[in-house]
Amino acid sequence: MKILKNLGIFLLILHFSVMAYAIKPEDNPDVFGTQNRQSDEQKSANQSPETGKKEETKVVYSKPGMEAFSIQGESFFLPEKDIRLGDKFQYIVQVSWKGKLGEIEVQEPDPPLLSNLRLHKIIPSNKTSPETNRALAEFIYLLEGMEKGKAYIGMVHANYTLSDGSGHGSLRIKEQRVDVLAAKHNWGKIIIITGGSIGGIVALSGILFVLFRFLKQRPIAPPPLENEATTPYERIQGELSSMRLFLVEGEIRDFYSKLTKLTKGFVAITEGEGISRMTTDELLHELQKREYDPEVRDRIFAILELCDRVKFAGYIPAKSENEQALKGLENLIRNKMN
Repeated sequence: MKILKNLGIFLLILHFSVMAYAIKPEDNPDVFGTQNRQSDEQKSANQSPETGKKEETKVVYSKPGMEAFSIQGESFFLPEKDIRLGDKFQYIVQVSWKGKLGEIEVQEPDPPLLSNLRLHKIIPSNKTSPETNRALAEFIYLLEGMEKGKAYIGMVHANYTLSDGSGHGSLRIKEQRVDVLAAKHNWGKIIIITGGSIGGIVALSGILFVLFRFLKQRPIAPPPLENEATTPYERIQGELSSMRLFLVEGEIRDFYSKLTKLTKGFVAITEGEGISRMTTDELLHELQKREYDPEVRDRIFAILELCDRVKFAGYIPAKSENEQALKGLENLIRNKMN
């Protein structure tokens, strides 16, 4: 009887040992506590990056083979620290790839969501990095802190296409946070500015006094006659004469935005104001329907097509192209006035 009792206990112990050995963590993660550990790992993987660090993102491709370009996106600040209230700083977004400039066209992203920051302007450019020997499209957001404290820059969504149109893709660059510090007084600069302002006021007062004496002795000119009013072509020509200031100051995008407006305004003088709201392709199609002068139409289309490439495709024109586009519209207006 005692032997049977001991045999039963031994079989019972053997049964539980086999059951325990057969259970694996992946069969029942709660038994070994792996489910909680996995959640902690996922939570850690989703934490946001440290402020100011360069950020690379995963890329979505539209077709196999585009992986060879090794497309990457990153963002960073200049200066990297001590961003103070009242001082402008740069938030730089770069999309880079293995290859040559022109193989990939990156569309200018929409401005990111900003908190406690003011956007002054966006400066796009295409270049090759000498450090990595990679081609890149760069977008510089010139920002300024509005108040002392925390500031936030939202996610940037960038789209790109192969220049031959055979593929496209997109990437997202994660949001960034920055601390805006209190303004730092530069007393040397304040003294120089104050002294310059006082000197300028004194000089301006002298100029105004001389001008007042001169005008007092000069007879008042009669008002212009009605037939001396400028024509629409003369008004456009007057605006064109001041546009080279954009090129001198490096405001290339503003130059081509203004050139687009004036070119469409030139056509609208004879074809109606609705022309100004059309895209370049819509305008070309409409002028073809109206049997517009083919030679003038083609010259207008060439100007607008260059404007679109600069504004929407990030194309950087040569100085000769800027001058040629400006003279092209000037010649069209001159022919109409003659």
